[in-house]
Amino acid sequence: MKYKFIFGNTPDLAQAELEAVDPSDNDNPQELIKRLGGTVKIAEILPENVKLSEIIHGDFGISDLTGKVNILQLCKNIKEETGGRFVLPKMGSRELSSVVVAKQKLTEIIVGDGWLGKTVAVQDFEEWGRRDYGRPEVEAHIGMLPPKVARMMLNIAVSGKRLAVSTVLDPFCGVGTILMEGCELGLTMIGSDIGPKQVARTKKNLESFGMKAQVFVGDARDVKEKVDAIVTEADLGPNDQRSITNDQQTKLHRLYLDCFKNWKNLTKRIVIALPDEEIIDKVINMGYILEVGPFIYGRPQAKVKRHILVFKNVTR
Repeated sequence: MKYKFIFGNTPDLAQAELEAVDPSDNDNPQELIKRLGGTVKIAEILPENVKLSEIIHGDFGISDLTGKVNILQLCKNIKEETGGRFVLPKMGSRELSSVVVAKQKLTEIIVGDGWLGKTVAVQDFEEWGRRDYGRPEVEAHIGMLPPKVARMMLNIAVSGKRLAVSTVLDPFCGVGTILMEGCELGLTMIGSDIGPKQVARTKKNLESFGMKAQVFVGDARDVKEKVDAIVTEADLGPNDQRSITNDQQTKLHRLYLDCFKNWKNLTKRIVIALPDEEIIDKVINMGYILEVGPFIYGRPQAKVKRHILVFKNVTR
């Protein structure tokens, strides 16, 4: 069977994640969507001459990725043949949300450019929400790294590696988002943070979900653990990046470069979220190559934009 993958709010990063995971290795869409952070739906491509009335049973809906379909009329035509109730996308959108498809148990038909598909797997929004909003320790006031973005970063980091024997380090662990997503994947996770309070909060979050990871107080510039990959969101500086001073920016860049200097001895691959891309050339001059990225993540109203970069250490 051939499938189409429908991405969420970070399509470029989701595409990189999908390529890293290589969906051809797993022909079970229900299992595959559990691993992916950036894919919200998986659709099975339908035969060219398929009659929709023959595959739609019960309630249904249409999502149009082309912008060319009269969704209301198509739904009415199908309803006349099947008698089923149809659900339209919300006003201003041409796509049904994964929440609506799952909660209302709809048969969803997706109209793509030159293809027609039927949704066969939907992201478990309740489980993602539980790990995001159900943690006892959060930092909503500074904008935490979303679990889905953390998952995509991890999947890219361990590309081509067996998950069960891969060890990943997050040396700016904060409240443990990356560590939690790594534990969900079955990775061996190590985390550190220069702030004792943050380490305590990370441990509390992990314990609340029955997860285990090695977590300790430490400076990201001095960690010694050799691992398969480093996945982290570094100190992003002020909550509002527009207010950063030249001195603050210089100190942050120095911190990042000192980290990369130390990490050369620890790992081959680094996936990192930074507030800008200005250190890329200097990191490359250290003996790294930029494998993928930058990917920019941030909601339109966000005061902090994350620039996600994937580096390979060519000296190891």
